[in-house]
Amino acid sequence: MRYLLDVLLVMMLIFEMTFFYLPPVLHEVMGMAFLLPVCWHFALNRRYVSSLGRGRWNGPRGVRFALNVLLASACLVTVISGCLTSSVLFADVVPFSLRSNPSLYQLHSTAARCFLVLAGLHLGWHLPTWWQRWLLAAGIKSRPLPARMLLLGLGVLLGAGGIYAAQQDRLIERLQGAHLFMTPALAYNGAGYALAQAGIVILFAEIGFLLSFWKGVHSK
Repeated sequence: MRYLLDVLLVMMLIFEMTFFYLPPVLHEVMGMAFLLPVCWHFALNRRYVSSLGRGRWNGPRGVRFALNVLLASACLVTVISGCLTSSVLFADVVPFSLRSNPSLYQLHSTAARCFLVLAGLHLGWHLPTWWQRWLLAAGIKSRPLPARMLLLGLGVLLGAGGIYAAQQDRLIERLQGAHLFMTPALAYNGAGYALAQAGIVILFAEIGFLLSFWKGVHSK
């Protein structure tokens, strides 16, 4: 169930990133609905918060904590700025002078991209544990060298696709807060743009996966 929740979170986040192709009301409703699985995720992992005051801190643990704090912060800023710039759900609550502020729109856009990147890193950091559990559940106890090489090749291809998707959506400029009204990726249709966002998530999940090896080496 926990893994299905994680998949749902990633799928909903990618869907939300296709706002350019969505009716404003659908984007805002899905944004509010996104809080439900987020809160559920926090509830399932509440033991992590209670464990922060125990044990010895090292580099990998500090990196994991920093990633979690940044991820939660990006989510919070994205939701709050989204509510303040709402054109439908909160239009009667938020003053027009506030919800029409271009700086808030830019903050919402930048925070959402940070959220996407950090979600990918967070996913990749936990991927080795999930992968081992999936293999165990499938009854796979060993992986022959050809299978490992095939997985490595697939990972390289997906990573290259993620780099291309990030370049097409001008991800670096967006993370820097640049005012971009059009990118090459936005010339795609909705499905194509969603695939580009999925590629970005996969790219940073692979980076998070590589970071997780530091955790494994340190624990030995």
